[in-house]
Amino acid sequence: MRAGILHLAFAGLGAQMAYSGAFSDNEPSLATSRSIGYVENGRELYLRRGRPAEMVNLRLDRASWEARTRPACTIEGLGACLEMFGLSPGTVGDDTE
Repeated sequence: MRAGILHLAFAGLGAQMAYSGAFSDNEPSLATSRSIGYVENGRELYLRRGRPAEMVNLRLDRASWEARTRPACTIEGLGACLEMFGLSPGTVGDDTE
């Protein structure tokens, strides 16, 4: 699912950067993000269930995403939806139809 959303963001919508995050005690989520290519981009404290909890911020830039092997994805019908994203055909990636 994460790879599909990233494909939509980068290839379909022309994103340059993607951001994510997980609490430091959520190692499965952090491991999944790192396996896709996200790198740490700082930490913050949040109140979670009335107690301080550390959030690990992550980012993935377009160049890192493009350099990685990833599952094949196809975007269909995005052209008809671009206006919802404030975009128009021809202003984003070549994977739109």
